[in-house]
Amino acid sequence: MLRAYAIDVHHQTAGVAVGVPGDFKFFSSAPAFDALEGRIFSSLRQVDAAARERVVVSRAPRLRAVGA
Repeated sequence: MLRAYAIDVHHQTAGVAVGVPGDFKFFSSAPAFDALEGRIFSSLRQVDAAARERVVVSRAPRLRAVGA
């Protein structure tokens, strides 16, 4: 039987981690997490860490090109 776990980051649902034999496959539910879509993780802790990292990356200030 497959088990699904909602992955929430800062009160936003990032997606669902579905338990597959020995691993977890991530399915995104928001554009900020689409880069993780379909990735396989060995634990829920890894799924959560990857989703939190995406939030940090998406909130990082953008550098402006010289001369812009």
